[in-house]
Amino acid sequence: MLISVVSPVYNCTRCLPEIVRRVRETLDGQDLRWEVLFVDDRGPGEPWPVIEALAAADERVRGVRLMRNHGQHLAIWAGLAHARGDWVAVIDCDLQDDPAMLLQMVDVAREGNCDAVIVDRGEWRDSRWRRAASRLFTVFLRAITGMKVGVNAGNFGLYSRRMVENLLSFRDKEVFLPAMTVMTGLERRSLVVPRAARAEGRSSYGLGQLLRLAVALIIRFSDRPLKLSVLAGLLLSGLSAGIALVVFVAWASGAITVAGWTSLMLSIWFVGGLILSALGVHGFYIGRIFTEVQDRPRIRVMETTANLMPAERL
Repeated sequence: MLISVVSPVYNCTRCLPEIVRRVRETLDGQDLRWEVLFVDDRGPGEPWPVIEALAAADERVRGVRLMRNHGQHLAIWAGLAHARGDWVAVIDCDLQDDPAMLLQMVDVAREGNCDAVIVDRGEWRDSRWRRAASRLFTVFLRAITGMKVGVNAGNFGLYSRRMVENLLSFRDKEVFLPAMTVMTGLERRSLVVPRAARAEGRSSYGLGQLLRLAVALIIRFSDRPLKLSVLAGLLLSGLSAGIALVVFVAWASGAITVAGWTSLMLSIWFVGGLILSALGVHGFYIGRIFTEVQDRPRIRVMETTANLMPAERL
């Protein structure tokens, strides 16, 4: 069995030799082979010379360098496309995901007759705000899209070759690993692994980034906002009818004497607000359609290490 360990690299250059050391320490001497595949997502620092040096020192270490910053999940997709393993593990480059857990994940995969072992992060060591924002993001995503994404799950996991091939068959311009593993319909198992402290750098997902990601994923993976806009329209129409009755009674009793006030209030505030919000929701979807029909390459690779063949699908 060949295990491919894929790690998107962003602002954690000093952690890369330690990742290789831990993978080697964990998997050497076992009844399997391994490779480590680093994907340089062109963030701060210069990780590519380090990746090349690691690849030169050990042929089991390989690297992919993207032309520009594509974001964490597209960088993972580039790694999946180049990985050759029967099973592919995805870990973060900041050592919050401990490579020492790989053997336990392999055991669960072998015993569980499943296509993915998804890690539940348990009590992970990050700021209270960061943990709360991440959990709120996942709960909100589940509520809007209806997908059963683990509230405490991330990208850290072990994925079978069948799962990887199914994931690579998606041609979406925007990808999100936890949601798309659910969309394959293949069997998944969970493994609780408390998350370690970040060895270097800090999270690149602030409040603004999480909000933008949430909007993109909701539009990408669900049509519920369109349905909700219809529901909002019906509710507001019902509310308008109720208020209209109240205003009519007030007018009939002489409490309202200003001519035209009733029609202006009902028309401007209720109907106008409803139309603008509905148009905004539809505009998001039209924008996504525009992005898809352009059919531009979603991932651009500048170079790979000498021991890695180009991927057929990106």
